[in-house]
Amino acid sequence: MQVTNEEVDLSIPNMHSRDDEARAGQILRELPGVTGVRLVQRGAWISYHPETISHDKIGAALRHAGFRASTFQDSATGETHNSSV
Repeated sequence: MQVTNEEVDLSIPNMHSRDDEARAGQILRELPGVTGVRLVQRGAWISYHPETISHDKIGAALRHAGFRASTFQDSATGETHNSSV
């Protein structure tokens, strides 16, 4: 069975410095099921296996580290919005 990746664009408005970016990137890359992370200014694009990890778990990991994260675009639906994950 082939595992299909999904992607999500997250807005992380309180990621202000390179240190914040490095810490957020490390947190995201260490999550089981996350297969790719690209950091952008105050945000991140994440590729993941939905069978292994969910938006909620990704958001919880960032919140636990002190970041605010909200979904900017969901690849499954293509919807753009600004809801908390």
